[in-house]
Amino acid sequence: MLGSARLPVKASVSTAVLAAVLSPVTFAQENEAAITETNVEAQEEQSLLTEMEDDSGVEEVVVTGSRLKRDTFSSIAPLQIIDAEGAREAGAIDTSTILQSSGAATGQQIDLTFSGYVLDNGPGASTVDLRGLGAGRTLVLLNGRRMAPAGVEGAPVAADLNLIPASLVQQYDLLLDGASSIYGSDAVAGVVNVILKKDFDGVDFEVFGTNPQQPNGGENTLSLSWGQNFDRGFIGMGIEHFEMDAVTLADREWTAGCERNIEVGTDGNIYTDNAYYQEIYGMDFEGCGIGSLAGRVSVPEAGSIYYTPGSSNGGWNGFTESSAFALSGLDTNGDGVPDINFHDYDLNGKEQFAHLIPQQERTSFMAFGEYTFEGDMNLTPFFEVSYAKRENFINTGASQLFPAVPADNPFNICNPNGVRGVDCGEAYDQLLLNPGFVAQFAGFYGLTPEQFRDQGIVDLFAGSLGPQGTTPIVSVLGDRNINRVEVAQTRFVTGMRGDLPMMNIGSLSDWSFELAGSITKSDGDSSRVGIRGDRMYQSLATTIEDPNNPGTFICEPLPGESTCVPIDMFADSLYNGVIGDFATQAERDYLFDSRDFDTSYYQTIFSAYASGTVATLPAGDVIVGVGAELRDDRIKSVPDDVARDGLFIHYFADGGATGNKTTKEAYGEIEIPVLAGKFMAEELTTNLSARYTKDEFYGGAWTNAAKVAYRPVESLLLRSTYGTSYRAPNLRENFLQNQTGFQTVSDPCLIPDSALDDLTGGYNPALDTRSPEVLANCAANGVDPTTAENNGFNSYSVEVARGGSLGLKEETSDSFTVGFSFEQPFFESFDLTLGMTYYDIEIENSIIEPSPQFLINDCYNNPNGNSAFCSQLQRGDDGLLDKVDAAFVNRDNEIARGFDYNIAYSQPATIFGAPIDLSANLTFNRVLERTLTYLDDEGNPDVDVYQGTFGFPKWQGRGEFRVDYDKYRFTWTTQYLGSVEQADEFVDEFSDIYDTNETGFTSDSCIGAANGGVDCRDVGFADDYLLHSASFYYYADTWTAGLGVRNVFNEAPPQVDGNEILSVNNTPIGYGYNVQGRTMFLNLQKNF
Repeated sequence: MLGSARLPVKASVSTAVLAAVLSPVTFAQENEAAITETNVEAQEEQSLLTEMEDDSGVEEVVVTGSRLKRDTFSSIAPLQIIDAEGAREAGAIDTSTILQSSGAATGQQIDLTFSGYVLDNGPGASTVDLRGLGAGRTLVLLNGRRMAPAGVEGAPVAADLNLIPASLVQQYDLLLDGASSIYGSDAVAGVVNVILKKDFDGVDFEVFGTNPQQPNGGENTLSLSWGQNFDRGFIGMGIEHFEMDAVTLADREWTAGCERNIEVGTDGNIYTDNAYYQEIYGMDFEGCGIGSLAGRVSVPEAGSIYYTPGSSNGGWNGFTESSAFALSGLDTNGDGVPDINFHDYDLNGKEQFAHLIPQQERTSFMAFGEYTFEGDMNLTPFFEVSYAKRENFINTGASQLFPAVPADNPFNICNPNGVRGVDCGEAYDQLLLNPGFVAQFAGFYGLTPEQFRDQGIVDLFAGSLGPQGTTPIVSVLGDRNINRVEVAQTRFVTGMRGDLPMMNIGSLSDWSFELAGSITKSDGDSSRVGIRGDRMYQSLATTIEDPNNPGTFICEPLPGESTCVPIDMFADSLYNGVIGDFATQAERDYLFDSRDFDTSYYQTIFSAYASGTVATLPAGDVIVGVGAELRDDRIKSVPDDVARDGLFIHYFADGGATGNKTTKEAYGEIEIPVLAGKFMAEELTTNLSARYTKDEFYGGAWTNAAKVAYRPVESLLLRSTYGTSYRAPNLRENFLQNQTGFQTVSDPCLIPDSALDDLTGGYNPALDTRSPEVLANCAANGVDPTTAENNGFNSYSVEVARGGSLGLKEETSDSFTVGFSFEQPFFESFDLTLGMTYYDIEIENSIIEPSPQFLINDCYNNPNGNSAFCSQLQRGDDGLLDKVDAAFVNRDNEIARGFDYNIAYSQPATIFGAPIDLSANLTFNRVLERTLTYLDDEGNPDVDVYQGTFGFPKWQGRGEFRVDYDKYRFTWTTQYLGSVEQADEFVDEFSDIYDTNETGFTSDSCIGAANGGVDCRDVGFADDYLLHSASFYYYADTWTAGLGVRNVFNEAPPQVDGNEILSVNNTPIGYGYNVQGRTMFLNLQKNF
């Protein structure tokens, strides 16, 4: 390596020598910290982190990817190192941000923008997903030891990155092949080893703060660490506090306002106007799409009628009909404006207070130490203790409330015997007799409703109906949208390591051992407030006028309760404004309750390991390691009765999870130097490892790995690895109690509203735009798509069941990599390293938890008619879906294939007589294949292709460019995400608002070429995305100061149609796009 003007490293060698021994797996790192992410192929540069130094002064280290000590910093396995210092210079200190932006992290990454969704680890969690194979298949280590899952609700399955003290991290090692034979189950996609700082001596203080240009979202991190060396040991500790204020939808220009229709026309332009409702209904949506409508009531005959205090176009008291008999956008007063504009009742755009990123506060503490006793065994007891806690305050926006009100409820507007009710049949007839409606109807059909009746064509009048049940549809302030979460994790590690001089017999030498134990306890608490459905329905069903006090109302309490409050679901206060409230505080106090969850996860690990030399060959020492591990995992996730029984209205039941399992493992590893220092064979080394895993519920299984490193010349390393992995179902997949609830799904087998005759309500096949595949698949699965109907409402609420099972099979996988690393030896003036790795991971019997809509779509939209999921859909005699079984299932095969590329360049230069160092590091990932294959009962394959879709761009990468002068450094970082698009089968056909060409699709924004415009389809794609960051740092001997900008050009995330891509107000989340905007950051560090 060339000499460098690189900044001085602040560390005590003696501290580092002792600190590294704390972990059975330390790491290899170049002193050249300018290269912040690199594929480690063969690094022979001296490092501060050493395991042991023998009498000849040869240092021995352990590299992530192997448990063997060796005297070179080399890794046969594909290994990427992300330096925390370099990440800071790019404006990132948060662990989840750093790991999720790595090129190896593909798929949808769960971060804080998902806090409004039901997650495996619960609200507020962040996880890492390597190769897009799922967070449950990525093993996270902290200082080389397994990090236990943490979270709340249900059954957490993965390590929560928010519990890692980010400012105390030194580096992140990413092992990118299947590593079960080395680290045990869960390491299917790879391993993330988070290595904390342990090389400080004295006191270190650090401040890292960010300030977005747009409102809120600032982060502040304070950390303080202290370490002290002794003659034969050391002790150190550190504490970190992190705060981030919430970002609402209104705070970012790309989420402010409302969710829009985002469509692309055949002319290549983007269209967002709501032309459908403008042209067909005459309604002005001000550029917004249509969302969830409130302030209305579903009544007999008319359907939804909308709150219009003091007026009505029919006979309803303060409510108005919007459309009838294909007369969309009724204008009964003839003023040219529809009587009802849906936009005025739409929650879309009215919940700007909802959090895009929730408020978070974190506190972390760590302490560690060791002492080496005198003697030839160098017995060294060690300990490590850590505590981390995060708190989140989450506001998810507004939700609909739609309880069914019985016909005889005294407040029911369709109860003519009630306080404000009318006969809704007669009220409907008044609409048909409204002169404005009659004129509009006759202008469309040529006859009036009375003439249709009198001429015996069809009687459209309802007549007197008497009391009828209704469904008010409103939104109530504070209902089910506030969540407070606290998750804490305590971890204690202790053990003894030392040498085994008594093993120095014959060819045996340099044997050492380690005995260790760790205990981790994670506790999570979650609390939501919302409306109790049981109390709501009890009140609505039993409320009557008090016979002893006319004009007041009473109701019967629920069994076991002493009070009941009559609920008036038609009070003006519920309808004034899109988000309303109950008329009295007594109603709120009675209905609102908390939904609380306590989740505890316990993990206990005992391990024993020994390694040493068993023989010496001409090429070097044969090193062997053997070990055993006993792991006990326990979960106790306990809901209160509100959560367990699903007592919140329109909210799912969650039984939590209770269970435990024991895993016993034994493993061995051997590394054999076959050739060294020969012609065209500077090095030929093989590494073999095997592990036997005995799961309490799934018996035993072997995993193994073989690795080969071949160096024909010193500058070129060729290497290849092959390994198998084994993953038994985790505690969530085994013990998640039944989660049952109701979820709205879209059912393609029901006759759509567009295919129902406007007058008779019968099926008209000429108006049916469903594809032939859908019709055939529905019929093949016992549903007649020409008779099954729900009055045109194809979206409705269905019971969904989820849960774990001991009947699941274990997963197995094969992982293959091959690659090279080349360091140019030809020129002394610069350094250039090229690296490439091809990877191929294939999983059998993969465990998935499908969404109900995925199951429905896969069954009925499958062009081959051979979906494996149709058997999980249950229908009633009326043809409607009764239940969807969305429990965990084994589904056959997953494949991830691709290339990792790395280019590192450095060169000294002189500018105006001043010596500088120039360096660049480029890392890219190329996804070749990411597929899931399902087999139906007959063995027919159903393949889902993901490469090139959101989360799996065919190309993504990162470039880091630095200029060093004396103690100054300028850094420019560019992150690249390639263009992405939905899989072909999900791409809509170009169409217009009328579906003039009968494509089966309808545009929201375009009137169509046939009408003088263009045809359009939803945007389910995104162009290439570049994110740039810049910083300027000064590194003094005892202090550091840095200032920079993340997202220099304020690059906005792409905008997509929410019907196609998971997004928040058209902004895709979890796919690597920056949602904060241009952000300044400041970093100060001081050593005392």
